Amino acid sequence: MPIEAFNGFPMHKQSPMPPSVIENEEPDKSSNEPSSSSQSCIILTETSSSQVPLSGLQNSKPALPDLSDSVKQATTSFQQRSGLGDAKPSELSDKIEARTAESSLVSVLEAQNQEQPKDNDDEVPVAMEEGKKCNIFEGKWVYDPKESPLYDSAMCPFLSETTSCRRNGRPDKEYEKWRWEINECKIPRFNAKDMLERLRGKRVVIVGDSINHSQFESLACLLYAAIPGLSSFDARNRVFRAESYNLVIQFDWTEFLVELLVNKTDGKKILKLDSLVPTARKWKDADIMVFNTGHWWANRLRWDFFGYKRKVFADMKIETAFKVAMKTWARWVEKNVDTSKTTVYFRGMSPPHFGKNWCYKSTRPIMDESYKLTFGKSLKEIVEQTLQAMRTPVKYLNITRLSQYRVDSHSSIYATKQGKFLVLRKQKPPAMVADCSHWCLPGVPDTWNHLLYASMVFEGSKSISTTLNILT
Repeated sequence: MPIEAFNGFPMHKQSPMPPSVIENEEPDKSSNEPSSSSQSCIILTETSSSQVPLSGLQNSKPALPDLSDSVKQATTSFQQRSGLGDAKPSELSDKIEARTAESSLVSVLEAQNQEQPKDNDDEVPVAMEEGKKCNIFEGKWVYDPKESPLYDSAMCPFLSETTSCRRNGRPDKEYEKWRWEINECKIPRFNAKDMLERLRGKRVVIVGDSINHSQFESLACLLYAAIPGLSSFDARNRVFRAESYNLVIQFDWTEFLVELLVNKTDGKKILKLDSLVPTARKWKDADIMVFNTGHWWANRLRWDFFGYKRKVFADMKIETAFKVAMKTWARWVEKNVDTSKTTVYFRGMSPPHFGKNWCYKSTRPIMDESYKLTFGKSLKEIVEQTLQAMRTPVKYLNITRLSQYRVDSHSSIYATKQGKFLVLRKQKPPAMVADCSHWCLPGVPDTWNHLLYASMVFEGSKSISTTLNILT
C-alpha cells in the first residue's frame, strides 16, 4: 500500500554517485571521480527453472576459509617492495614481476594455441549463406598471447583506479591473454582504425553504472591506443573525442536508469520508477546508445522507498519494481529514438564472483563449461522480456555467460581507495575488500567492445546476422 503521496513531500534530485570499489559500501562522497545450428537471437538463459529471488543476494557475505596464510603472504609481498606505498603508477608497474601463473600451464596453453591457424589482419567475416545467423555470444575462451591483449594499459593513462590492476600492483599478466572464440563462425579481429571509420562523424552515448563505465573506458582505450596524438579523454566530464574523425563518445552515470530522489528533511531516498533520470535529455539524437542496469537493483540498501504514479511505497518486490523501470526506459526509447539514425544496444548483466568461486587470488578462467551463475537471473529475464516486447529494435549484448567464466579478470585487491592501495589498508584483510564485480583493463570489457565492433561489421556485410531485436 502507498504510505504517502508525492504531493507535499519535499524532495530534491540527487545525482547518482559512483559506487566505491567495495560493492557493499556506500559511495565515497568526498570524491567526484569514479572509484560492468547457431542463432544469434536465441536467448542464452542458463536454466529453465523458476526465478531466483533476489532477497538472498542482498548484503549476503559468504563464509570465508582460513585466509591467514594468504593474507600474510599478500601483505608481506607488497610491504617488501621498498617505497611501494609512495610509488607513482608508472614506477609501480615496472616493479611488478609476473610470477603467479605456472609456467607449465602457460607452455601447454601456448602449444595448443600454436596449433590453431591465425587470422589475417585484413580478415573479413567468413561468408555464410544469406540469412544465416551467428551467435557471437556462444563460444569459448582461448589462451592467445599473440593476439591478446588488444592494447597495453600503459598507453591509457586515464584508466580509473578500479580498472588499473597492473598499475595498482597486480603481479600476473595471464588474465590479459585470453581471446573469445565463437563456436559457429569467425569474428573479425578488432580493428581500431576500421571502427573509427565506421564511427566517423557520430556521437556515441554509453549509459549505466560503474561497470558500464568500465566498458566506456575500454572503448576509449581501444581507440585512443590507435591514435594517441589525435584523440583526447576528459575524465571529469567522461568524454572521449577523436577530433580527426569528428567522433564523440560520452558516458552518463546512472545506476538505475530511472530517477533517484532524496527527501530534503530526512535524507530518505526514493526510486521513482515511472521517471527516467533528468540527464536522459542528453541521450537524444545520439547515433549509438549503449545501456545497462541491474547490479544496483540487487542491493536493497541503495534506496528507502519506491515512487510510482505520485505515490510512495514502503516496499515492493524487486522484480516488480525492475520490470516497471525497464518499461519506463523502453517507452522513452520508443518515443525518442529515430531508428533511421540511431542504433540502440542493451548490455546484459555482468556476473560477479563471490562465494564458492571467489575472485580473490584467481589467476585463470573457469574452464568447466557447465558452470552457471544465478546472480540476477530474474533481472536478466526481465531485460530480455522487455526487449522482446519493444516495437523499436534494440540489439542485445548478451555477455553474461561468456563473462561468467572469467573469475580471474576481476579487480580483486588490485585497486585503490582514496589514493591508497587496498592491500595496504589495515582495516580489513585483503580478501575482505576484494572487488569481484568490476573488471581489470585490459580484460573482459574489451571483449564486450570487440563483440560490439563485430556486430557493426556483420550488420554492414549482411552476410551474417547478429541482430537481436527479435529474441526468439
